[in-house]
Amino acid sequence: MKLRQSRSRQTREQILGAARELFARQGYEPTSIDQIASAAKVAKSSVFAHFGDKANLLAALGLAEIEKLAEAGKAEIARTDDRPLGERLRALLWPWLLYFCREHAFAGLYLSQSALTRGPHTEAFLDLCRVLEDQIAELFRSPSQGPPSAERALLLARGVQALFHEVIVFEISGWLTPPETAEIMLSQLLDVWIAGAEQTATRPDTSA
Repeated sequence: MKLRQSRSRQTREQILGAARELFARQGYEPTSIDQIASAAKVAKSSVFAHFGDKANLLAALGLAEIEKLAEAGKAEIARTDDRPLGERLRALLWPWLLYFCREHAFAGLYLSQSALTRGPHTEAFLDLCRVLEDQIAELFRSPSQGPPSAERALLLARGVQALFHEVIVFEISGWLTPPETAEIMLSQLLDVWIAGAEQTATRPDTSA
């Protein structure tokens, strides 16, 4: 049994190593499962047995970094200071934005959440993406943002995420024109969104 488990782990690592190298060298979309299996020196069926499909394989490669981002977000939320909401949102979102700007394949996973094939690795990836939404909502539940309505905070957080998605699309599509950057675009959009949120913060909450 131990020998079988050891061989299974070795096969898994061979597949991950081959996929990582091929994705880095020729990109995610052009890389096929056949190429990964050949580079890993395993049967194509082994790739499917361990990861299900290419999206799950990519998610498996990105989980460690995404977990770090989620943990860093927890630390940011736990900080107690008087920084303005915009500054706190930027501190929370910047690491995710920089990662997705650098790793377009993982940005693609993030943007296509509803279309992902369900599997252990994509599910774990999606869970971590939901953590980000919860962390954004937590910032909007701050007492300084008006009545701590969970429904209102979630709506505002989803709006921020929609803006975040838009910026990532502009970045990976090459639509940003220098000197504009993804960080500048997101910062400007957040300023407008927060200003609107603050204007409605003192209104009666009718969402309950």
